[in-house]
Order: sequence, then structure tokens, then C-alpha cells
Amino acid sequence: MSGWATPTSAGLNVPIAARVVSFTLPARAGAVPAAILFAPGNEASEAEADAIERSTGSGISAGRGTIRTRRVPIGSMGTLTGYQVAFVTTGLRGEQDNISAVAARSSVLTISSDPACVQAGRCVVGIATSPKVQITVSRAAARAANIRFGSAFLMLVKEI
Repeated sequence: MSGWATPTSAGLNVPIAARVVSFTLPARAGAVPAAILFAPGNEASEAEADAIERSTGSGISAGRGTIRTRRVPIGSMGTLTGYQVAFVTTGLRGEQDNISAVAARSSVLTISSDPACVQAGRCVVGIATSPKVQITVSRAAARAANIRFGSAFLMLVKEI
């Protein structure tokens, strides 16, 4: 499949991603279902999906909620109905337009370690960890998916 990119970082920093989720409005409580979107057969995508699963375990706290992940092969993404968050793994650049459209229709918060996804307005949040932690929010993607964040959070991140 074309459009696969090589990893741009060490992968998604899941504890920071969980903190990002805790700043969404209205606040999420209880179980927060999250899809780990990955490309089967793409080594980088599968490795990042594995790392996200290891980091979340049986659930990771996100404010008053608990993120519970499930792997979703990109070919089986469907409508993302039932998910509140989607972790977009490395290697899905060729699928980002479709991911963005589906996430917008279902009001799903998309989070990626790929800065290009956010810069293109296809992912709501990008988390870079090298050389320092940088959280970037795409206003256009957030608006399209009807995702809102608290003003205190927005003062701490880079909005584009």
C-alpha cells in the first residue's frame, strides 16, 4: 500500500495523550473507548500499535475517565461508532483523509505522533517527543470533529 511513512519519532507518548483527553470538553467520565488505528503488514504501524497497547494495559486514567483501547485494522475502520478517541499510528499517511472524514462524522478525537497529520488538518492532536514534548492542535480538525478543549489547555499547546 502506498503512503506509508517511516516513523518520525519514538512513537506516541500515551501518558501525555491521556492527559490531552482529560482536557476535552465536556469532560469524559467512565470508560473512554479508543481505537488504535493501524495498518496490518506495516512494521512501523504495528510496532506503534503494540507500544500503545502496552502503555494502556487494561486502561489508563484520563481525568475522570479511563481510556480502554482496541486495535482496529485500517481496512476495518468503518465509522468508528462507539469510539471517543482514535490513536492514528505511524504509516497511515495515505489513509489520513479517510480517517479525518470518518472521525469528523463520529466526533472522534484523533491523536497521532505524526506531525504531518496535524499540520494537514487531518488529526486533531499531534504529540512530538523529540527533542522536547510539543503538543499541537489543529483548529480545523477539532472544529470538523466538534472537539473542544479547556482554555487552560489551549494556552499550553501550539494551535495551528
